[in-house]
Amino acid sequence: MIYKREEFFEENEQDQKFPVKQVEQITSLDGSVKKFIGRVSLGLQTPMGVQSIPVTFEIEATGVQEAFGKFNARAEAEVEAAKRELQSELNELRRRSQNRIVTPGDLPPPDLGNLGGGMGKLKL
Repeated sequence: MIYKREEFFEENEQDQKFPVKQVEQITSLDGSVKKFIGRVSLGLQTPMGVQSIPVTFEIEATGVQEAFGKFNARAEAEVEAAKRELQSELNELRRRSQNRIVTPGDLPPPDLGNLGGGMGKLKL
């Protein structure tokens, strides 16, 4: 089936959680199928700065106005699910790094400039 896509935005500076809402209306060319997709971005603080993570979700609605009316409830649920999934992935990465077996190839090369091995002040 072939679909067309229309994008709609709502700005509301008083809305602390979602000041900008984006809803896409996806409609089949014959008009028999109509879907609404909501989009928000999570800001994740990393050592390299803030990274944006997109969160996309379907909204059960019959029209654009209804989709915007249901946006906050659906977005909150999906953002919380995305946060849980991200935290789970981070915990798994931490667990893997803690349980990693260090092999001689993983160790840094020895300091060849100090042949005394760092065991005293004698240098050859």
